[in-house]
Amino acid sequence: MNPLGTTTRRLLVTSAGLAASLALATAPAQATTANVGGQVGGSNTYYGTARTITADGSHLYLRADSGGIAMKAFWYKCSDRSVRGTDREVGSGARQRLGSGFRAGTVFCLGAAADVVSPHRISWTGTLNWNVYS
Repeated sequence: MNPLGTTTRRLLVTSAGLAASLALATAPAQATTANVGGQVGGSNTYYGTARTITADGSHLYLRADSGGIAMKAFWYKCSDRSVRGTDREVGSGARQRLGSGFRAGTVFCLGAAADVVSPHRISWTGTLNWNVYS
């Protein structure tokens, strides 16, 4: 004879499964990193690689090296360039926050401009982090 009974065992198994599902659903989002770079000139250059925020309220950072040439970078909504973040001075190799408090599902692209006279362009490389909180 089973002292717990079939109904009690089902309830315990169901409760354990529900608890495990909730624990997985509330696990912290994983930061996303990509190597980025390209050519940039004196006017805004819009890079078309779309990236998606999956961690609600998270931030976007860029660490860029432009070989000592002053450079600015910004995020923009890939489907509407008029929706964008503030220009941030980058290029020194220091990590700079490009934006914060993004909603999960936000799709963004990068834009940049360098302190050079067109048609001259410079090459830059960097590391982009998103879905991060610090």
